[in-house]
Amino acid sequence: MRKLSKKNEGFTLIELLIVVAIIGIIAVIAIPNFLGARTKARVTRVFADMHAIADAIESYSGDNISYPADLDALTPDYITNLPKDPFGTAEVPGYRYYTNPAVAGEEIAGTAWLLISNGPDTDEDVPTGGTIDWTARVAGQLGGSEGASSGYGFDWYDPAAGATSNGDLGRGGP
Repeated sequence: MRKLSKKNEGFTLIELLIVVAIIGIIAVIAIPNFLGARTKARVTRVFADMHAIADAIESYSGDNISYPADLDALTPDYITNLPKDPFGTAEVPGYRYYTNPAVAGEEIAGTAWLLISNGPDTDEDVPTGGTIDWTARVAGQLGGSEGASSGYGFDWYDPAAGATSNGDLGRGGP
């Protein structure tokens, strides 16, 4: 009987190129989906953090009749520590907090509050020190898939526009 010669072991160049092409196609499809899921997870975290801070703000208000002038007044009695904004910057790593000033006819300032995150574009679309329209206030979530799309005189993050949507994330109260 004739012995068959052993075929050279290994992959041909064409086989390797096909495998590399398939991996490239999968990467082109998977990477944008991964980045979108990462952004959604960060947005969810922002709203969870804001909910915890909002509970602390309301507890403070129950004890002190008005809302705190800044978030530092909440620690350690009402919240153990203040979470960092996942979309924060080096200049403003935490959430921005505003409370309404005293106006004519109101005896006490601080009857409403607003928490703001920079959102996925990491730009301050609600400017620090900007004018906030307290008559257009919203109680609850601002931006995101289930939040209000406008309020306080600003437009908020729209997830349908993608990760680069202009707009911040927020929560207002009471």
